[in-house]
Amino acid sequence: MKGILLSMLGIALCVSGAWAQQPDVSLLTVHYKFEHVRDTNNRDKPYTEHMVLLVGQRSGVYKSGEGGLQEQVSTNPDGTTRRDTRRLGSPAEYYQYPNEKRLVRKDMIFQSEFLITDVLPVMDWRIKGDTANLGGLHCQKATTHFKGRDYTAWFCPDVVVRVGPWKLNGLPGVIIEAHDSRNEVRFIFDGITKSGATSILAPTKGVKTSEKEFDRLLETWHKDPQAFLNGMAQGSDRPAPKIDVKPGSGAVINNPIELPETK
Repeated sequence: MKGILLSMLGIALCVSGAWAQQPDVSLLTVHYKFEHVRDTNNRDKPYTEHMVLLVGQRSGVYKSGEGGLQEQVSTNPDGTTRRDTRRLGSPAEYYQYPNEKRLVRKDMIFQSEFLITDVLPVMDWRIKGDTANLGGLHCQKATTHFKGRDYTAWFCPDVVVRVGPWKLNGLPGVIIEAHDSRNEVRFIFDGITKSGATSILAPTKGVKTSEKEFDRLLETWHKDPQAFLNGMAQGSDRPAPKIDVKPGSGAVINNPIELPETK
């Protein structure tokens, strides 16, 4: 498997110059078991999700491997049929463009999509001499500090694309596995497969906003969902939908991935 994957990637990289003006194409998919201790009062029950990193010639996109919509059909008291649609997996998608030093994040609050374009974070990696074999891939160890956490990562120098899960990036090879020093955030390697030439194209549909403004809107949603919907409906011909969601009814998150820096 390793030989097939790396041989395919090597051929693609040789012709990447000819494709420079075209959308990037995913060649490999790295699978992760993502674990996050969101609630420090329940450390034995971390949030888990199957995540994937689509790796192209010069970009990557990290998103849920469980994504999609599921329709549930139920019967109302009056005998009529009710159809409810719910999303499977996290809605956030992270598009990394190392050559352009650009990060595009697509996210969602209720049924509203948002786009956040920012500079790709620069990370001060310390590459170590330690090596490991993960799924038949030769990997090397590196460490860094990012957003309040100390991370250890394993990257594959044979796959020379400077992308990784979530916002992690900048190593001379795709990041195969990573975790913080407290094991509260873990991107556990769970295999690598061919992608089937899937296009990597940053989304354009959605409300363009900043990270700070998105966090403010998300806080509003958690505190007062109806106020959030009323605000999103301002300037629209359609009134805000009425929903029965209690404030603070979501999962407890007292330990976000990004922590404030301590001096």
